[in-house]
Amino acid sequence: MKMSPQAQAIIMLTVPFGKTETRPLSIKEWGRFALWLRDHDLEPGSLLTRDPRTALSSWMDKTVKLERIESLLQRGGALGLALEKWERSGLWVITRSDNDYPEQLKRMLRASSPPVLFGCGNASLLSKGGIAVVGSRNSNDEDLSFSTNLGREASNQGLSIVSGGARGVDESAMLGALDHEGTAVGILADSLLRAATSSKYRRYLVSGDLALVSPFNPEASFNVGNAMARNKYIYCLSDAAVVVDSAVEKGGTWNGAVENLNNQWVPLWVKQKDDEKSGNAALVKMGARWLPKDMPSLTDLWSAQVTAATSDEPQILALEQSEKQPSSAASDPRSSSLEHATEKSVASDDQKKPAKVEVGDAQTAADSTLDLFTLFLQHFSKLTIDSPLPADAIADQLDLQKSQVNAWLKRGISEGVVRKLTKPVRYELCSSGVRQASLFEN
Repeated sequence: MKMSPQAQAIIMLTVPFGKTETRPLSIKEWGRFALWLRDHDLEPGSLLTRDPRTALSSWMDKTVKLERIESLLQRGGALGLALEKWERSGLWVITRSDNDYPEQLKRMLRASSPPVLFGCGNASLLSKGGIAVVGSRNSNDEDLSFSTNLGREASNQGLSIVSGGARGVDESAMLGALDHEGTAVGILADSLLRAATSSKYRRYLVSGDLALVSPFNPEASFNVGNAMARNKYIYCLSDAAVVVDSAVEKGGTWNGAVENLNNQWVPLWVKQKDDEKSGNAALVKMGARWLPKDMPSLTDLWSAQVTAATSDEPQILALEQSEKQPSSAASDPRSSSLEHATEKSVASDDQKKPAKVEVGDAQTAADSTLDLFTLFLQHFSKLTIDSPLPADAIADQLDLQKSQVNAWLKRGISEGVVRKLTKPVRYELCSSGVRQASLFEN
């Protein structure tokens, strides 16, 4: 496994491996040290070729002493053996300084984002987003069936499932997506090495539909502290979260949900329960929202504006929300290039400026939305003229949010102008879609 000096230094300073009495830096300790290095124009990798005492002569910290740093950096031999073992098992390593590191983790957690991520499978899925699904390891059959169905529906809509990989709700949601040609990300608190070679996940890892990742040593055994700590990563790698089952003030599901509510990382939804004493009902009183029983587009979980969202009574999203979303999304900075292209195209047609959209003018706004969708089909047609593409590739090529692209793809499928292919999931334009897209072509 080839690794830069930068990555080697970060792993040696933050990850426990081999036989050593020196405790690696915690995430908070590493955050302080990394900021100090940046402020002094130093990189972790430079500590492998320079005398640490000289390079860090002005470093002072109550818990991170120079002796501790020196001891950790002397584990090069042990790191080499560990890397060889991890590589044989198909694992990869990403550090916070790597380009492949999920930008969403950095943005949401900043200095508290994990310095190292170990994983196997399709690493690009870490940046895809999706729906986090969490719940108890001992949920009943109804909740497990609900989780499976939610995973399947996410797959059908081109969305990924993000979960903790534990038995129960987590595993049911992930397999619900994977068994229906969808994708999933499992963020493990322990035993990544064992999971990477497990027959349960092997074919999904090989096909590129699954990524298993952990911020802890791949050989670490179960630890309650690690299980609690990884919860934040499940939320921060998703676009919205669904709690299927929780107990009041008990367990990792409850703690993770409360942590998300306190930090407002992503919108939190909970499965409706008849038991008013359930943890789900308590989470709604703290600010979560009831998951609607009928939601045509799962992207509404993070894009819709819901009235009285924190009410104790279950809320049902209006079906019209999925149609309003493209209009609101068009104002997003990432949609600016497409919006600009729309204005340019309309202006060049008969040399007329597009009609001014007045605030509250629903009909005019609907017309604007139609123009953007039709223009999307035009660009989509050109992108997929040679071969179909997955949703994330389409979003990257058009510089649009994945949620917006998924919403338009879903609309295109419902209108019969977009065709969804499987194994793997890709999209292309139907012949009728080509005719509709041509309306904007000169």
